[in-house]
Amino acid sequence: MSLTRTAALAAALVQRPSLTPEDRGCMELVARELGECGFSLIRHSPGLCSNLIALHGSGTPFLLFVGHTDVVPPGELKDWDFPPFGAEIRRLDGEDCLTGRGTADMKGADAAMTVALAEYVSSHPDHAGTVGLLLTSNEEGDGKGGIRDVAPWLKDQGLTPTYCIVGEPSSERVFGDTFKAGRRGSLSILVTVHGRQGHVAYPERVLNPLHAAARLIEALNEPLDEGTDDFPPTSFQVTNFQGGTGAENVVPGSCEFLCNYRFNPLHSRESLEAHVQGLCKRLGIEASLNFRLNGLPFVTAGGPLREALSNAIEEVTGQKPVPSTAGGTSDGRFIAPLGVDVVEFGPLSGTIHQINEHVSLSSLEALREIYVKVMERLIG
Repeated sequence: MSLTRTAALAAALVQRPSLTPEDRGCMELVARELGECGFSLIRHSPGLCSNLIALHGSGTPFLLFVGHTDVVPPGELKDWDFPPFGAEIRRLDGEDCLTGRGTADMKGADAAMTVALAEYVSSHPDHAGTVGLLLTSNEEGDGKGGIRDVAPWLKDQGLTPTYCIVGEPSSERVFGDTFKAGRRGSLSILVTVHGRQGHVAYPERVLNPLHAAARLIEALNEPLDEGTDDFPPTSFQVTNFQGGTGAENVVPGSCEFLCNYRFNPLHSRESLEAHVQGLCKRLGIEASLNFRLNGLPFVTAGGPLREALSNAIEEVTGQKPVPSTAGGTSDGRFIAPLGVDVVEFGPLSGTIHQINEHVSLSSLEALREIYVKVMERLIG
């Protein structure tokens, strides 16, 4: 099968096993495409990961596309129906699809953004303002040295964008049905519950931290709010739990669990910390609490960017997209605090991080076309 420019670039990116925080040459492929079109290229790598900034034009308005080249591990290779880094074309769900790890999250969008930018500047070499692309190789990992660190550097360099589109997979059931107009905040908590170790047959001599942790988790899981017009309710989940000595007749002296709040603007880091501390006090539980803020909630509530994206999606796909703030976090949380309007739009999210990840070729072409139309609406 003859591949389009977008699909060919996406396939070449997928064939590079860029497990976070490695890039494995993905950015060089993108740099070659954009460098030939006159983009200035900046490589900004303050840590172990790689970052690429490609810019064309000057001044405002400035539309910046954001993506990442790193992927999560494929897991057990025997479970895949095709090579996870083979970038094969398979007929799936009634469509021709590009297969492999990262096709949907998010090398397909990386390719669509790259080709859209190249096509736009080729058609509009003297465009007003600035268009650009920012890629990192550490989005799926801890983020160190990635866009979290590049964002303040952009501000210091006078390169704060007016608008930002993150190419994360946002569509839910049908391509084009949803885009992200914002994200909830994320607060992780490592809770160490302290008790008193002893023999299981003498409950009067022990203080069981596992029982205390169960009561605390039940209290933490109580609903905090009903959401807002833009955000769903704040949610709580326990992700890890460790406790016990391995012996069936010993009550341990402590246990720990890792949990996470995905919170809307009705809460802050400070209010959530006070809430957790207050529950421990009310329940009489001695616990050490280690809080880590992963990102604050943000929303782009209307304006030129949302309007341009919504109109372009509807024109290309026939879908009237629904704005959403549900789901996980993205690197948009580092760009929004600069005072930038941020949205996310990309392929279907149904197979991301899963075995047999894939993306339809038709959606990649539609995505490229949508990105071009957004630039034409916002930049001219």
